[in-house]
Amino acid sequence: MPDEKTYQTEPRNYVWAMVDEGLVSADDMLTAAIKAMSHDDVRAMLDANELSPRFMENDDDEQD
Repeated sequence: MPDEKTYQTEPRNYVWAMVDEGLVSADDMLTAAIKAMSHDDVRAMLDANELSPRFMENDDDEQD
């Protein structure tokens, strides 16, 4: 089980540890994260990871 210090100082690592240790599935953690995010947060995350439609459209253009 990840410790309280990690939760306080490195919450991302706390989440990864929970998934790695099987305390929660990656699917359930993804669902929890998306539920906690606003629509703008989700769009920003997709864009930051080049997964938004504007990047998908570029991939299609490159394949032609």
